[in-house]
Amino acid sequence: MNLRSIDQELRQKTSRAAAESFSKWRNRDEPAPPPPGVTVTFLGTGGNPEAVFSQVPHTAGFILVADGLRLYVDPGPGAVVRAEQAGIDLGTIDGVYVSHGHLDHYAGAEAVIEGMCWGMFSRRGYLLAPGQVLERDRLLSKYHQGLQPTKMGYKGGPTVIPLQSFNPVTIKGATIMPVPVHHAEENYGFILKTGSITIGYTSDTNYIKSYASPDGIKEMPVRGPIMDMIDIVDYRRDIKECFSQVDVLIANVTGHNVYAHRHITTLGLPHLLKDGKVKLCFLTHFNHCCLRPEDLRPKMAAYVEGLSGVRTIYAVDGAVHDIGKLLKQMEG
Repeated sequence: MNLRSIDQELRQKTSRAAAESFSKWRNRDEPAPPPPGVTVTFLGTGGNPEAVFSQVPHTAGFILVADGLRLYVDPGPGAVVRAEQAGIDLGTIDGVYVSHGHLDHYAGAEAVIEGMCWGMFSRRGYLLAPGQVLERDRLLSKYHQGLQPTKMGYKGGPTVIPLQSFNPVTIKGATIMPVPVHHAEENYGFILKTGSITIGYTSDTNYIKSYASPDGIKEMPVRGPIMDMIDIVDYRRDIKECFSQVDVLIANVTGHNVYAHRHITTLGLPHLLKDGKVKLCFLTHFNHCCLRPEDLRPKMAAYVEGLSGVRTIYAVDGAVHDIGKLLKQMEG
């Protein structure tokens, strides 16, 4: 074995590969805008601890591409892995939206930010998150917020926008209005508006405040499974008022009749959708129990659609939906 020859080969090939990698990730031009239209890519559809540590389903969040804006929403654990598997170049992302400071919603954000900011060598993109995530609890580092340049030359980072209730943010012609919801200490869903469509995202929120049962009216929170609900008596009117008026709703349901003290569930969602303007609803953020030992998602979607009359699709990991095409098909 000629070690000197191997050494020379490794030096040459490593130098060349490093230069190519540097150019690919750091010295690049801004990407061309996406094609017109609106798509959603569900890189992960899981939520809650069981999904985080089992990755059934994945906890990578979703990417909205809406009339020129590429927005990564709630990148949880595994976000960059699932993006790579889907062939998504994170260097084309325009913004990262973190709704609240729970692991399944933010744990992949720092790696996604590094991709969006071209290895942290470029000042580009936006980070939208609650102040609790950014400042008080510092769940995302100062470095990844672009607040701590290093001596090694990593001077990039996003433009940081702390979310505030109903204070709209405009990025690339799209307006994102944070909507305060009821789950974590500080948590914001959103309503995104472009020239052609309005899309709502509930994030995690409870909805049912009380319900009628054979034994009378029961007040939430009910921490165990709801087995005796006849009808909803009281509910989060602010949530219904906001999210029933969009064209498309992405709803974090978690389960059917479990965790309703913290999540909307598919018991509450039909009530929200009923008599509203929503044309199309996606279910996501499923607990592990929705898939194992039996896949309950088709029946959950059928239940919501049957009661509300709104076309309802359950999201699956890796699925890409052309929202414009779906809406046109429904109109036809």
